[in-house]
Amino acid sequence: MEKLFFFDETFYWGRSGKRATVIEAECELTQSVHPDELRAAVLSALRVHRNFRARPVIVGRRFLVETSEVEQVTVVREDEGPRSLGPKETDGLMLYVTYGERRFTLHVFHGLADMRSICAFLHTVLSFYCHTNDDNQFAADSIDTFPCHEHILEGGAPGEPEGKFIPQEHDIFHIPEKLFSSRTTRQRIIDIDLPLKPILAFARENGSSVIPALNAVIGRAIRQCYDVGQKEIVCYVPTDLRPIFHFESGGNGAIPFSLPYTTEIDSMPVGERARHLRTEMKVQTRPENLYTTVARLRSDFNQIFSAPLPVRQTSSKVVKSGRKKDSAINTYGISYAGHLNFGENIAQQVKTVGVSAGSYSYPLWIVACEYKGIIRMRLVQAFKSDRLATVIHQELAVLFTGTTYTDRGWHDFDSFPLGNVPHKRNNTR
Repeated sequence: MEKLFFFDETFYWGRSGKRATVIEAECELTQSVHPDELRAAVLSALRVHRNFRARPVIVGRRFLVETSEVEQVTVVREDEGPRSLGPKETDGLMLYVTYGERRFTLHVFHGLADMRSICAFLHTVLSFYCHTNDDNQFAADSIDTFPCHEHILEGGAPGEPEGKFIPQEHDIFHIPEKLFSSRTTRQRIIDIDLPLKPILAFARENGSSVIPALNAVIGRAIRQCYDVGQKEIVCYVPTDLRPIFHFESGGNGAIPFSLPYTTEIDSMPVGERARHLRTEMKVQTRPENLYTTVARLRSDFNQIFSAPLPVRQTSSKVVKSGRKKDSAINTYGISYAGHLNFGENIAQQVKTVGVSAGSYSYPLWIVACEYKGIIRMRLVQAFKSDRLATVIHQELAVLFTGTTYTDRGWHDFDSFPLGNVPHKRNNTR
């Protein structure tokens, strides 16, 4: 049994249950999937990425994990429907794989890794599946998790926070759509594919970058669809802490910040909006501002860890309160995995890549990744209407010729009931 590092453990407490945060990374291939070879490739990748082997156990009032070698992994047809992560349905692992005729999807619990690390794991799976590498070419545990939050807090505050946006002090706009029941994991998924060169040219011309450029368009689309008034549209954006605080990690190494879109920003031309939002993003991601987020999260969970109630009872309260808080301070979320480069040999066999996760804390969650010159924005929404997605597409298509829209319909995401987690007594005195 091994202790989880702080940030990894927070996901077991706060993103579990019926509507767990399970990230899906989908690859469309140029040829038919070979299930046995795929299973062998995932097992080989698990020998490299040790933290992806984590099988949780509740000991006393904390989550621990067992990370010994695994002999089997669940690989099933995608038409079998969603699964409950845990011993019975996923061979004890917090991940599994589904496949169709020419595609496969990794289903990974967020407690194992963030999107950057999941894409690294996917790269390793593809290396084995496409026969571009073997075990000897990977160093054991080469991309393991790291105590990133502990590292940041030990270094102390890099300065006083300055200009940090505090959503609780603002009037936040919430998308007024009728949401799906909290008892279901069903979501509607829509893909918007953007050609990379035009959006990068637009960003450079206006002194911006991908995330603020997208926010400049999405903010305007939301204001076109709904009566926003003087309220602020706030986007939840995870940012990678690794380059900012100088560490490497294959687990979870990100933290969110808030990017506000105001009535003043909306009155600007689109290029100025993108430039202004880039400036705002640079302020919000200053090390001193991110440090305060890390410190607050640590303080909040120290109280949770010390609560007297049993883990399963406490966790359900944490999930409920966390999602309620996220909903109150955000309009929507967007996460950008950046550029995925698997090498030429793999590129010949992998046509497209898309990443998604259930949108439970706010009505719309957009996950974007860049592959083969296309930025695929996968919109996951907790409501039926396609009105907002259509307007977002129309606004983007005006700016970037070649933008496409694909309605993927309904999708049921996986669950992680804590009843699946073995419970052992803590024999320490």
